Amino acid sequence: MKVIPLGLCAIALVLSSSRLLAADPAPSTTTLAPVSVHASDSMVTETPSVQVRVTRRQLQKQNVTSSADALKYAPNMMVRARYIGDPNAVISGRNAGTLQSARSLVYADGLLLSNLMTNGYNGAPRWGMVAPEEIGAVDILYGPYSALYPGNSLGTTVLIHTVLPQRLVASVSTQIFNQDYHDAYGAGGHYNGHQVAATLGNKQGRWSWLLELNRLDNDGQPLQYATATAGGNVATAVPVTGATFDRNPNGTPRLVYGANSIEHTVQTQAKLKLGVDISDHVAALFTLGWWHDDAEDRTRSLIRNATGQSVSGGTISAAGQTWTLPASGLAPTASIDSHMLYGAELNGRFDNGWRWTAVASHYDFLRSQAATASLAEPGTPIGGPGTIADMSGSGWSTFDLRSSGPLGDQNTLYAGVHGDRYVLESNVRNASDWLGEADGAQVSAFAGRTQTRAAYLQDVWSFAPAWALTVGGRLEQWRAYGGLLGNASSTLHYADRQRTDFSPKASMSWDFAEDWQLRLAHGRAVRYPTVAELFQGTISANAIINNNPNLKPEIDDSTDLTLNRRVANGHWRVSLFQDRIADALYSQTDITVTPTVTSVQNIDLMRVHGIEGELGLTDVWTPGLDLSASLAFSDAKTLQDHQYPLADGKYFPRIPKVRASLFADYRFTPQWDVSLGIRHSGRQYGTLNNNDFVDTYGAVSSFTVADAKLRWKFSPGWTASLGVDNLTNARYWVYHPYAGRTVFGQLRWDL
Repeated sequence: MKVIPLGLCAIALVLSSSRLLAADPAPSTTTLAPVSVHASDSMVTETPSVQVRVTRRQLQKQNVTSSADALKYAPNMMVRARYIGDPNAVISGRNAGTLQSARSLVYADGLLLSNLMTNGYNGAPRWGMVAPEEIGAVDILYGPYSALYPGNSLGTTVLIHTVLPQRLVASVSTQIFNQDYHDAYGAGGHYNGHQVAATLGNKQGRWSWLLELNRLDNDGQPLQYATATAGGNVATAVPVTGATFDRNPNGTPRLVYGANSIEHTVQTQAKLKLGVDISDHVAALFTLGWWHDDAEDRTRSLIRNATGQSVSGGTISAAGQTWTLPASGLAPTASIDSHMLYGAELNGRFDNGWRWTAVASHYDFLRSQAATASLAEPGTPIGGPGTIADMSGSGWSTFDLRSSGPLGDQNTLYAGVHGDRYVLESNVRNASDWLGEADGAQVSAFAGRTQTRAAYLQDVWSFAPAWALTVGGRLEQWRAYGGLLGNASSTLHYADRQRTDFSPKASMSWDFAEDWQLRLAHGRAVRYPTVAELFQGTISANAIINNNPNLKPEIDDSTDLTLNRRVANGHWRVSLFQDRIADALYSQTDITVTPTVTSVQNIDLMRVHGIEGELGLTDVWTPGLDLSASLAFSDAKTLQDHQYPLADGKYFPRIPKVRASLFADYRFTPQWDVSLGIRHSGRQYGTLNNNDFVDTYGAVSSFTVADAKLRWKFSPGWTASLGVDNLTNARYWVYHPYAGRTVFGQLRWDL
């Protein structure tokens, strides 16, 4: 595999036909009302990055239950959506695994949905704030090649563009789904759910508005399994049946005796968008969103004693050995969340061709509580002692002011300032009844804030008819403050921190022939530690341990060489890319000290390089047959890790060696179309030292999954569809099991 030299410092500017979304909306079909996408979207997509667009029409061809499904077939990407309604659906891309959520950005109309208070499985974007019905298009940007975005863009930036109506619009849709899940432990079965959604909007004079409602009710498959520890008093061991002798991913023997995290989730979302043309040159957009999730994670014992009674604790005899069941092995959990999103945006233009945008947003965890029982309660929860973790009051605020316009005939300048603030409050208290209130003493607490102020410039110089040079930079000042850590008896405070960094960008593109473009790109990104990475730890002997508040930021030097080709019925692209990330942030064990310390630590240097290709064609071989495909080969390795040298030279976790996708849609009559999608992810590891080799619960699997959908427009305004995901009912893992074969049925009406 060819390695891209680090000395390349030229980047390209993509001037695609999709630059102005407002002038080029998604194509209309009988299920789409005329829509407009507000003007600021054109500015943020004019970047020198590899860019992939998913249109509203494309989304209709695939099985969609949430806005995260828009990325399902995107090149060299995946979303860790384990079940329908998964709130922890983390993006994985070129240089980020499914535990590195802070290496991606997700915006909806310029409003930040990424949870950058933490970096991990629980740092997924707040997908629930955008319903599929309101999406007009999705742009996916690869790499940190634009000065317009903060350092979290070192991986993937997702721009969701929603729509406003141009006339009276209304829609109602209902979905039902049934999952056929099977495993090797005895917890298989059918898990069902349904979803209803409605929209209503209109444009009246200068005013446009859209109200959107969505409710999801779903039962997910078991996400975890209870395992027993070998040993115990043989004399008191109870013989049982139903236990499964198994191995961990590293080959260590274990006994599986129960299923955990069998989640029933009820999610309700409501959003109001209000647009107004204040004048011929100024427009405003206001957004108010609400998302509520009431989830209950039940447990199930899979073992029985001689009389057929369920067993959930004590010492047992199974598989010729004695095992001890942990007291909390089958302890259920429950959570309740209510979040609000507030957004305001002003867009303006001047007669001289300059445009400006001001965007302010606030995301508020109004209520965020997670309760856990202390003892096993398989089946229907009965209540008892436990703990309640409360993150209410956490959230983030952002502000962006940007402008762009011509400087003479050959230059276009982009300029802007940015500010953000993240607040994380986490408190765990005991509860006499975990299904009730947190009426006991404090168990632990941590909190903190981070703040970033930034300014940027980016100039595009079209110095020759076929050439464009882009040079830019982003100056950022970051601050961490207000950090504290507490246990049952004391609270300790962290010292404040501040640093300033500059991220240069430079680029070149060459349209060397009609419909051919070669683009070279290099950019630096600085990804600062999140509040949780800095301040979440433990207290021992009145001192903070197991964390490092002086963590360094990740610094990525990224290079991309892309060849684009447009053909009569589509396009194709080939990209070579490389990322060298110094001080990568990851949870690991420092084995150079005694006793060892496990925490988020800086890894000296990791590197990812690879080749990526994509193809998109319409009317292939026969009218009505559309085809898109992608293939990527990646080589992600830890080059140096002085705190955990066992990782040196090993593959970096959760970044597969191969990713591929294929999606074909055939409109065989004006009323009928059928689609088939295939997703493939190759060999990957879940550990830094690559010692996981058994494909089982706890592993990170390679997989090939097929999806299909049949759609029928049986009457004006009416559409029915039948679909299936994971057609072959493949069993595969991302530590937790992914969903089994899921059948979808949908009925939709549009005014």
